[in-house]
Amino acid sequence: MKKFFALLVLATLITGGAFGQLMLGVTGDLHMDTQMSASEISAQFKDGSNIFYGPFAEIAFGRLGIGLAGTYKGWSDYYLGDMVTYDVAGYFSYHLFKARAFLDPFGELGFGYIANDYASSNPSKSIGYAAYNPLNASMFWYGALGLGINLGPIGIFGKMSYNNAIKQQMDMVDSSGNTVTDTSTGVALKVPPYGTLNPSTGYWSTDIPAMRFTLGAKLLLF
Repeated sequence: MKKFFALLVLATLITGGAFGQLMLGVTGDLHMDTQMSASEISAQFKDGSNIFYGPFAEIAFGRLGIGLAGTYKGWSDYYLGDMVTYDVAGYFSYHLFKARAFLDPFGELGFGYIANDYASSNPSKSIGYAAYNPLNASMFWYGALGLGINLGPIGIFGKMSYNNAIKQQMDMVDSSGNTVTDTSTGVALKVPPYGTLNPSTGYWSTDIPAMRFTLGAKLLLF
């Protein structure tokens, strides 16, 4: 997974410089399980504590584009300590009036990986395969609709994404990145599915966020 996304970034940068419209930027994501009103979304972004931040890169060839985005959010739990939630997604985009147009309505179709893990080394993670795997993780695909405004080399945009699970449980890997199997059955060992911790109960849900609202800013480089 890491190698794939690294190659995708490299290919995006090389191809963008040679042939297409390269865009680099930063985003803030709000994960939602139910639809929020505009005022509720605005309040969440003003508060900032529930927002996931990260970079993205996209290369567009006229109306069609390909990109990679990642966000993360740090948090703390009394029992678990410092934690981090992160996701990374590759996507295809369609820009109705081309990516550099002043008004930029667009759509996206992509797939991603979302996980929780300890923010730093933890004694429990130094035992066995836990050291090489996240606390929990899942894969998902999504569709999104958005609108951007471009002023010369600078643009801003917002989009709403709808997420659906592809693979709730990921295979465990060892230090070399190979899948770990049960020695007696040969079945791959699994990382628990992605979840969010409910502070009032101490239990994890196992649902990928149904929606994400994203605000972003970008530089149009070529």
